Amino acid sequence: MPAIERMIFIRAAPEAVFDFVARVEDFPLYSSTIREVRAIERDTYRWVVSVAGFALDWDSVVTEETRRPRHFAWRSIRGVENGGCFDLRPVAGGTEVRFTMSYRLASPLLERIVDAIAAPLMQRVAGEILAQVRRRIENSDARAAN
Repeated sequence: MPAIERMIFIRAAPEAVFDFVARVEDFPLYSSTIREVRAIERDTYRWVVSVAGFALDWDSVVTEETRRPRHFAWRSIRGVENGGCFDLRPVAGGTEVRFTMSYRLASPLLERIVDAIAAPLMQRVAGEILAQVRRRIENSDARAAN
């Protein structure tokens, strides 16, 4: 199963970072690849993304493994099989954020072909999401301090 892992440092407390990543419906603000995220039930969301011109969708549920403010996790329950988490660790001056996600496509052959194209794109999207979360948190903290 292909996996993505990215890390970033954010100058904010883990509670503030957790509150941002837990607002799942805001994720389209963090990446142009994410077309839509909407709640369909409590803690259940429909995702629509565009990857290399193809629309992919799935439903995911926030898992019971979520523990504020250190760990936010999800897994898909329909569509593209995937799961992942944000692990937040307090460090001097802020929070170290580790994003991990794994996914599986319907066919192992298709997965190998798509992975050659999609893996670099998914790494870029993960980096884009984390950078946008960092920018928004750090900018909101700077405005609050003024």
